[in-house]
Amino acid sequence: METIIFRIIVISVVLIATFLGSLCGIGGGVIIKPVLDAVNKFTPFQIAVISMLCVLTTSLTSVIKHIHYKTKIKLKESISLAIGSIIGGVLGAFLFDIIKKWIIDTIPEKGSDIIVIIQNSGIAFFMILVLFYLLVLKPKGISFHLDSLIITGIIGLFLGMISVFLDIGGGAINVCLFILLFTMNVKSASVDSLLVIVFSQTTKVIQYAIIGNFKKNVLFDDTLPWWLFVIIIAVSVLTGLIGSHINHKIESNYVDIAYSFSIVAIILLSGYNIIYHHTTTTTTNNNKDTFFFFYSSCRYKIQITIDKAIKTTF
Repeated sequence: METIIFRIIVISVVLIATFLGSLCGIGGGVIIKPVLDAVNKFTPFQIAVISMLCVLTTSLTSVIKHIHYKTKIKLKESISLAIGSIIGGVLGAFLFDIIKKWIIDTIPEKGSDIIVIIQNSGIAFFMILVLFYLLVLKPKGISFHLDSLIITGIIGLFLGMISVFLDIGGGAINVCLFILLFTMNVKSASVDSLLVIVFSQTTKVIQYAIIGNFKKNVLFDDTLPWWLFVIIIAVSVLTGLIGSHINHKIESNYVDIAYSFSIVAIILLSGYNIIYHHTTTTTTNNNKDTFFFFYSSCRYKIQITIDKAIKTTF
């Protein structure tokens, strides 16, 4: 019975997240990641794959739908963003693997909790910045009109790196930056956001296949059988079509409301995950805090690395 409940939770989360993702251009992963972290039933790898598949499927479906509707986009800027997001996706995955290995090697028994805290802290931080923009900067009409393809590519790189590192689509951040830097409305920004998500997440899938993450980690188990992933992908396609159709039909202010609601919900969920996993990691071990061990170990490893570099150089 418990297994069935968790499966229903996964499908429900995917349904809501991918619908909002395709409607607002936020991808859905930024909702899926903190919600499944809060459920505390799935491994970080399983959550990463669920988020990745849903985000990629929904975004790709939505982009195809927008092409069908002949939605206007700035082709040169979109290509520049796409190229940047591909490079950023590679860098984000590389950086995450390094940090993950370091944490697991330092505190193997608490590594997963610390990774969840780091990722949710990053999500909460960027969502608070987005909320600040929505509440403070946007009402004042503060925006820029960048037209440099190089700067556009750098922005795509930054967004691609963040989305892959945090195991999210990153659409909420994408939309906010596009509105601020390129003077877009939410509907236009959501389309470019989906393009960035498609390319960065495709890069992540390819890297997972090349590095062998699918072989190294357990993906399917009693709670998450293979057929559930088929349902997840089907739901993502369906909600991607519905969300992009509604996005095309309704006025921008309704998309604004859905976007703002999603941001607040994400901040609350991420905050909960940070507090929950912090209490899990701060169990006493000889009256010493886990984070103190982690901090001390990191300092020690950094000092050893510096000493070796100095000896090698001089």
